[in-house]
Amino acid sequence: MKFKFKKLGIVLACSMLVASFSGCAATDNDAEIVRQLKKNYKTMVKLSDYKGVTYTPTDTTVTDEDIQSQLDNLVYQNTTQEQITTGVATIGDAVNIDYTGYIDGVAFDGGSTQGQGTVITLGNSGYIDNFDDQIAGHKPGDKFDVNVVFPDDYYEPTLAGAHATFDTTLNYIVGEDIVPEVNDSFIETATGGEYKTVDEYKQGTRKSLEETRAENGLNADRQAILQKVIDETTIVEYPENELKERTESIINSYQQYAASSGIDFNTFLGYYFGYDADGFRDSVKESVESYIREKMVVIAIADAENITCSEEEYSNKIKELLEQTGLNDVSELNQQYGYTNEDYYFTILEEKVINLLYENAVQGSPTDASATEATEQ
Repeated sequence: MKFKFKKLGIVLACSMLVASFSGCAATDNDAEIVRQLKKNYKTMVKLSDYKGVTYTPTDTTVTDEDIQSQLDNLVYQNTTQEQITTGVATIGDAVNIDYTGYIDGVAFDGGSTQGQGTVITLGNSGYIDNFDDQIAGHKPGDKFDVNVVFPDDYYEPTLAGAHATFDTTLNYIVGEDIVPEVNDSFIETATGGEYKTVDEYKQGTRKSLEETRAENGLNADRQAILQKVIDETTIVEYPENELKERTESIINSYQQYAASSGIDFNTFLGYYFGYDADGFRDSVKESVESYIREKMVVIAIADAENITCSEEEYSNKIKELLEQTGLNDVSELNQQYGYTNEDYYFTILEEKVINLLYENAVQGSPTDASATEATEQ
């Protein structure tokens, strides 16, 4: 499992959410931080021919099968289950229950359905041993206690080995699915009146899918072109200090999270990532290196093409991200997403560089791509 560089990945993703920036200006309009970035990476990158990159456009075709899949999903979302309120629950039955767990008479976090009800299959719920057995034999409407002991090696240390009592209600036994008939009345009700007939729904869904896939396809093509340029670029050396600092920053943030949750760090890593400490560090370092490699290539192209980023664009970027996130100031952005001032400038430059690469790229065909893959093999 590869660690995902979450915080800086969000920074990169944000560059795809903003409007396109256009044009190039004289390099003396660069903000100081951008000039320093260009200077830092100047001798570390040997660019390939980044203009005229051949790519195969993403297939954005919407088929009748796609429309039917959307309709099937709408039916599924509106399918209900028969609620059986008679008889006795037995092992193998699906049942809807509510419960609140207590340890020494005190309710504990995460131990309640909060009255929302949850469906489990008795004998296969995945709950603590004997939990299901104590529900079997009860009738819908029954209220009763389920007494359990958490395993000594339970992932949440505060619960490990604890004796708990769950105040439980069996709401109903789950019966067969009640699948709605697809007709105009169903469509109008299920879509809240947005569509009044099945045909209207299919036409509207097709248009919506076409628009979404066109946008997603464009973003995918742009990223594919950038990635191809990155893959073909030679990195002479990496900025070791930056690589180390970013790696340590991420590891420290997870160590702090584990500590604040009262979980041993190695236990935390094993449960959430399947790593030991060394494996986790290697994966973080690999992800950080990938991010820095992308950053170096983008900055090198920006330098070669005299692509700039001004203080005004920086200010506009901050305003834009604050509006998108609903946060109040840049300090909140930095804290919540791990941004730095350098990252804001970089996202602006990256969008401009991607525009340049895309505008100069050459569309190939699926046949061309297949032939290239066969040659490489």
